Amino acid sequence: IDLPSVDQIDARFNTVAMVGPSDTIRSADLAKLDAFLDRGGHFFLAFDRVNGDLQTAAGSAIDLGLVTWLANKGIVVDDSFITDASCGNVTVQQRNGFLTFNNQVSFPYLPLIKKFPDHPITKGLEQVIFEFASPVRFLGDSSLRFTPLVTSSEKSGSVKVPTYFDIQKQWTNADFPQQNIPIAALVEGNFGQAPGKLIVVSDGSFPVSGQRGQNPDNVSLMVNSIDWLSDDTGLIELRTKGVSSRPIEDLEDGRRSFLKYLNFLLPIILILVYGFLRSQRSKNVRLRRMQERWV
Repeated sequence: IDLPSVDQIDARFNTVAMVGPSDTIRSADLAKLDAFLDRGGHFFLAFDRVNGDLQTAAGSAIDLGLVTWLANKGIVVDDSFITDASCGNVTVQQRNGFLTFNNQVSFPYLPLIKKFPDHPITKGLEQVIFEFASPVRFLGDSSLRFTPLVTSSEKSGSVKVPTYFDIQKQWTNADFPQQNIPIAALVEGNFGQAPGKLIVVSDGSFPVSGQRGQNPDNVSLMVNSIDWLSDDTGLIELRTKGVSSRPIEDLEDGRRSFLKYLNFLLPIILILVYGFLRSQRSKNVRLRRMQERWV
């Protein structure tokens, strides 16, 4: 649907989705969405409240007109970045003498979600990664029901904008004082004359995981949401029946550091031991030959 070119959203549409809008949305078009929800429509919205630029290492706020529109419904998407101890990696170039190599560095601004509530939308999902997500809060009244669909882990936090990203920062538990911060949520109830449904995701690029490539469960989360809003729950069960990934078990910081240095040092130690043994063998051979000459 091209909102600017229509007077209203056609009544034959039960569900409408808006994913990753990049231009400011006019108040006239927001009024069309209001009318759609008022008559009992279902709306899926995934948008960015913040922008993170790894080239400039800067983070800033975005407002395309949706912030106030959502706030009028009691939904607040904060202008801050969610950080999570369970996170994805970014590739960083590092120099060691004359050598330059790529190193994978944990980046808490990419929350990696592995636990989900018991809901048809998230059933069967194993892990979903977000890129620069924001906290979603509900301040509405009891006429609407707020259900978090995706939340951060037990070790998470938030960083207000504007901010600058320090890729080399050594994160500690003190940086993650919060837990279970909503990233995506479902709001149900009477927005107008009839009961409607609204799903809000605070990352407009999550279906394709931004520059880190497509993650199957990210796509499933979006499609499951739209199917559920459209009452096609049977399709959800078929889609998430198979296993899409086998996440690596989380390790304590001490054990992770031990394995990291073990992987780095063990090959070097083995080479040194091999070199020593070979040197000793060559030395013994030379001694035997010298002894044979004198016999």
